[in-house]
Amino acid sequence: MAPGQKMYPRATVKKIVKAHSKCSVSKNADVMIFLDYVLFMQSLVKEAAIDAKQSGERGISARSVKKATAVCFPIPPFPPSSYRILSIESLN
Repeated sequence: MAPGQKMYPRATVKKIVKAHSKCSVSKNADVMIFLDYVLFMQSLVKEAAIDAKQSGERGISARSVKKATAVCFPIPPFPPSSYRILSIESLN
């Protein structure tokens, strides 16, 4: 990567997080969010590639990604409405 070129748009990540959580993002939290995203994508593509190879496909297809998503992230036994979102105030 060339010097001075950004790997991702920091402002965009901060806007997305702020829109979904209604909290501001600290100085380097967006970097951690982006790195977690990259690790997630890496594991998803790895599982999809394994599934595609086992199925005899030449490359990764949408079906292999969907199957990898179901394996990596199974549906929880409780409905999503029962998820509890923690706020910063509740942690203190």
